[in-house]
Amino acid sequence: MSISARKTVVCLVWIAVGVMLIWRGLPYAGLREADGLDAVLTGNNSWIALALGVIVGIGKGLTALKKGARRAVTHIEASETAPFYSVFSPVMIVLVLAMVGLGLLLRLAPYDADIKAWVIGILYPGIGVALILGGLFVRTAEPLPPKG
Repeated sequence: MSISARKTVVCLVWIAVGVMLIWRGLPYAGLREADGLDAVLTGNNSWIALALGVIVGIGKGLTALKKGARRAVTHIEASETAPFYSVFSPVMIVLVLAMVGLGLLLRLAPYDADIKAWVIGILYPGIGVALILGGLFVRTAEPLPPKG
C-alpha cells in the first residue's frame, strides 16, 4: 500500500470516528433523539454544551491532533510501501483502545445523570471535531524531524 493510500486511510478513519463521536454525543446534549438516557440537556444548555464542544475540539485539533497527524505521517513515511495492517502504529492502536475504554467508562459508570449529560454532551462532539481536523491534517502534514 502506498504512502498516499495509507494517509488516505488514516484521514478517512479519523474523520469517520469523529463524525460517529459527534453523533453519539448529540443525544446527551439534547440535540438528537435520546431514547433511554436518564438525563439530557435542554434549552440553552444544549447550545452551550455544543459551543463548548466545538471550542474544545478546535483547540485539541489544532494542538494535540495536529501533532498526532504528524506522528502518523512519520510512521507512514518510514517505508515506501507497507501492508494495510501497518497503517496504524502499535502505540496508536493502544492509545485508541485506551480512549475507547475511557469513553465507555464515561457512558456506563454510575454517576449523576445531569453531570453525565454535560460531560458527554461536550466531550464527544469536541473530540469528534478534533478528530475531523486531525484527519484533514494527515493529508498535508509533514513528518516529525528525526530525534537527536
